[in-house]
Amino acid sequence: KISLIVASSRLLQRQFVCHQRRHLSSILVHSIESQECAKIAHELQTNGFGVTSNRVLSETAVDAINLKMPDLFRGEFETGVYPDEWHWRQGLSRDDVTREMCNTWKCDPLIASVVLSKTIGEMVSRITGWSSVRIAQDDLIWKPPGQPKTTIGFHQDGTYISDQFVPQENNSVTVWIALDNVTKDMGCVEYAVGSHLWQDKTVSLDDPAFHDSNAHTYRDSLPTQEHATTDGGVRLTELPKGHAIVHHQNVWHGSGPNRSLTKDRRALVGHYLRGDVEFQDEHGGGDSAAPWGTVSYIYGKYKRYGSTEVDESFFPIVFATKESGRQRTKWIDDYVRVVHNMHRV
Repeated sequence: KISLIVASSRLLQRQFVCHQRRHLSSILVHSIESQECAKIAHELQTNGFGVTSNRVLSETAVDAINLKMPDLFRGEFETGVYPDEWHWRQGLSRDDVTREMCNTWKCDPLIASVVLSKTIGEMVSRITGWSSVRIAQDDLIWKPPGQPKTTIGFHQDGTYISDQFVPQENNSVTVWIALDNVTKDMGCVEYAVGSHLWQDKTVSLDDPAFHDSNAHTYRDSLPTQEHATTDGGVRLTELPKGHAIVHHQNVWHGSGPNRSLTKDRRALVGHYLRGDVEFQDEHGGGDSAAPWGTVSYIYGKYKRYGSTEVDESFFPIVFATKESGRQRTKWIDDYVRVVHNMHRV
């Protein structure tokens, strides 16, 4: 059985390499029509999130990523570069928790082919109205079956993304892509409808409710529980694999445990920024002489002293209109193509 799985994985990877002669976006990522983008844009402003009616990610891409995920969590990285975050390591970590990696696009060109896709960047541009779009970070998320502690506490993405940059308002958006047919019992994403319009204080990522919640506590970080009743409630968003949710930087969301005894719940998430953002401050906060100043989380590692520039080496531009005066970062397509050619199987 293991030999068959390995053979299937290698076959999919061979097929992917062969397809390099064609444009990657047409193989991996499906475009979303303008009318669909307008619908999602309206839902984003009204509810804080919108769901695609059709696939964003092809069946081939979904299968290839799912087959590759165990290798990634074993520390097998094609580029030799480690992810910025790596939660769960085989043989070292508990099996009853959510597995997550951040910025796996730096580790693996297959992931990069999706999250750095021009097609997804253009979709984000149409939905948000931004003239240029860059990647902030990606997340690979894996909830194994039958594990009651695979919850994610309610939070806002703006806490760790939007707050690092200026302008802060409307500067980031999330594209959450299902890699399985996600149902309620598998711990689908839950949204507090309309919560992007609340004025309540955000939850800190240091709060235990975010990283160490359970089936009884993962909603406890919602600032005012009555909002969840009066403003439309908490909506559990089931999603077919390959489809996506696009959500607002300030919408409150989280997820319950994967109660399925047989099915994994996996997702690939892209967090995107406006192409024209800059880091918060030039020299640091208060008396600090550190280059990152008040910039924190992953992002402080990539802020240069004396500069607010957001470097394309780490935050590449995935899509840009002519009017923006920018262009898609030149090295993206070469990186994806060259690295795959180096690692033929």
